[in-house]
Amino acid sequence: MTEQDVRLITRWHYEEPYAIYNLSANSNDNLVEMLDPRSPHYTIKDEQGQLIGFASFGTSALVWSSAIPAIYDEDQTIAIGLGMRPDLTGKGLGAEFVAAILAFVKERFAPKQVRLFVLPFNQRAIRVYEKVGFKQTGSYIQRSELYGEREFIEMKRSL
Repeated sequence: MTEQDVRLITRWHYEEPYAIYNLSANSNDNLVEMLDPRSPHYTIKDEQGQLIGFASFGTSALVWSSAIPAIYDEDQTIAIGLGMRPDLTGKGLGAEFVAAILAFVKERFAPKQVRLFVLPFNQRAIRVYEKVGFKQTGSYIQRSELYGEREFIEMKRSL
């Protein structure tokens, strides 16, 4: 991921109820986190080189803070996070998008399993994750000043 990619992604605008995924274009925090190689972010581009999404791996994909960025957590598990360009969501492209990310993480990092976290209202994403083999394994309550308490569903799958 490049600085230009981050600046493009922070300008994406999701409509409600998905607006919670909008990133702040004015925050240097996004730039620092998304360019940190210790918990890397990668862009996903189409055949024409157009940015269609991104994926993050490691501590940056967790819903709790981590003092030191890293890729693996316990038992050779990698957390993944992802985002698809808003105009492409809801068009039946999700399973192929996630499958491509899973193929990349398997080849690049070779974890035993992957996990992700999703907000419970996002049934569209949950259906996609289940379609590509993820299973719901638990939940986590995130506490933040900005959002208060939010529940996230944890999903895992073996690779």
